[in-house]
Amino acid sequence: MNPKRIVEAANIAISNLLPTKSRSLYDIAYNRFKKWCAEKNVQVYSENVLLAYFSENAKNYKSSTLWAQYSIVKSCLIIYDNIDISKFPKLIAFLKRTANLEIDVAKFGRALQVRFAYPKLRNGPTMNLGTVKNPQVPSRSRQM
Repeated sequence: MNPKRIVEAANIAISNLLPTKSRSLYDIAYNRFKKWCAEKNVQVYSENVLLAYFSENAKNYKSSTLWAQYSIVKSCLIIYDNIDISKFPKLIAFLKRTANLEIDVAKFGRALQVRFAYPKLRNGPTMNLGTVKNPQVPSRSRQM
């Protein structure tokens, strides 16, 4: 094979690396990233650049969407620019942290809603200890 045919064969193989059904989604996400880089005058795709990009997106998207976008951008950067962002530890830590924050909000969000919906619960149960003489604590009987 001559070098020209080798390059053509390689280009055909590369064009088939992205999933055919969702290729348009990959192109949209990658073009959005490239457009953002052009707006910011970014020439080199470093970890800090990707951290800034995903940090801006975190304001508008949930962590599951960020992870999907990360996967798409990662695949496209490997294929088109030969850059492997899976080796960027700060970026991975940032994405994990956004997922943890969502879990914390989901876990404690309902409790906060109840406390704000019922004002008496904000301060906890109230009891006027001045009027209670010899308060009795119910005893628990053990069942065997």
